[in-house]
Amino acid sequence: MSNIHAGKLLATAGLVMVALAGADAARASEDRQWYVTGTAGFVTQSDQRLDYTRPGVAGVISPTLPLDTGILTGASIGRHLGDAWRVEAEFMYQSVDHPNFTLVTGTAGDGNYASTTVAVNALRDFDLFGSPSAKTYVGLGAVYATEVDVDFESGGVEQSFSGSGTGVQALLGARYTFGDRTFVDAGVRYLLVSGVELDAEEGGAVGRIKADYEPLAVTVSFGWRF
Repeated sequence: MSNIHAGKLLATAGLVMVALAGADAARASEDRQWYVTGTAGFVTQSDQRLDYTRPGVAGVISPTLPLDTGILTGASIGRHLGDAWRVEAEFMYQSVDHPNFTLVTGTAGDGNYASTTVAVNALRDFDLFGSPSAKTYVGLGAVYATEVDVDFESGGVEQSFSGSGTGVQALLGARYTFGDRTFVDAGVRYLLVSGVELDAEEGGAVGRIKADYEPLAVTVSFGWRF
């Protein structure tokens, strides 16, 4: 075999290898439709009216609980459905503090208003920045609050009311991808669980509270595609 023919063969083999490598990379990128994220955030919530009833007492007491700020943590797993849509399942914990507060005589103290939730979100990605690495998104989620609770602690004794309920959430944000796998996400989310009923649970508390649960959170997430 001449050197010219050998050179042509090597060149052809090299081109085939490059083409196969490119196809493998494209296939790998297409296959990485699943992703997981870890999320942390800063939460605030407007003051909430607590409709409180107790056995043996007629009528409803409706004080307003002043609420402050708190934290959000959680994780999700999701899947891309083409270029524009994705769905994800998530678990979140969020809590905001409240100052010293008297619900009724015997139920007082500072504490928090917190929840654990699971949700299924549908999200739509938009290419507003003209870059394949940066996408904005909006989304809606169906939420089940596995627990919503409000605590009052005084003198080392905690009185707690808790319950569960369903709700909805809205999400808005932007995601930036580094390479094929890693990404960072910054977003805002609003959750509403309306009219959740919280029953007395600990510390000798009695009665029931009915209230809305509606935190607003600013979040940062770190994720991995696979």
